Amino acid sequence: MKNKIFTSIAVLLSAMLLASCSSTRLISSWAGTVPSNTMDKVLVFSLLSKSDNKLQDNFEDAIVANLNAHGAKSFSAFDIFGPDALKKQQKEDIAKAIRDGGYTGVLLITLLDKEQNEEYTPPTTTTYAVPTGPVFYDPWFHPYFTCYNYYFDQVTTPGYWTETTSYILEARLYNAQDENDAIYVAKTSTTDPSDAQTMSSEFAKTIVTDMMDKGLLKK
Repeated sequence: MKNKIFTSIAVLLSAMLLASCSSTRLISSWAGTVPSNTMDKVLVFSLLSKSDNKLQDNFEDAIVANLNAHGAKSFSAFDIFGPDALKKQQKEDIAKAIRDGGYTGVLLITLLDKEQNEEYTPPTTTTYAVPTGPVFYDPWFHPYFTCYNYYFDQVTTPGYWTETTSYILEARLYNAQDENDAIYVAKTSTTDPSDAQTMSSEFAKTIVTDMMDKGLLKK
């Protein structure tokens, strides 16, 4: 009975930890020759969802806050154009708005892929000591004497399957004077995000940290 209780607790704790774990990591990044004025005034576009305006707003706000904290003057396209403006405007109109607004850089955030994976964790057995009574200290016979106050038991955790969902995102930076060639590209993977705000915050910190490492931003 005791073994069953310990096993149930162990499985429950494992499931809770897996469910609450969210992590963002950098998969790859590249930076070419970046014109010195690129980060003077950056417009951030989040192209993650056509229907979820909150998702777009969260990601753009997170990126803007992190860029501004490191000396880059940046703005959210959601705040400037509104949630539906990009759906209604032609490419030429957006390009004109970027030129008229004096933006020197454009940062696009896109969802490349959504992956679902299953992973099997094999069963484990742990041996532990259980005290059976008070432990007395005897400087001469301690190693032998205290053996009578313990017995050993085992806890077995059964094997189990866990399913994870990973979101592959890309950040692509352009100088506003050249819309054809990106000057910075980075890809990230976020596993089992708890919510959109947490995911956007982790993504923004990962991208901006990499931009600092690449010399695009001040440390």
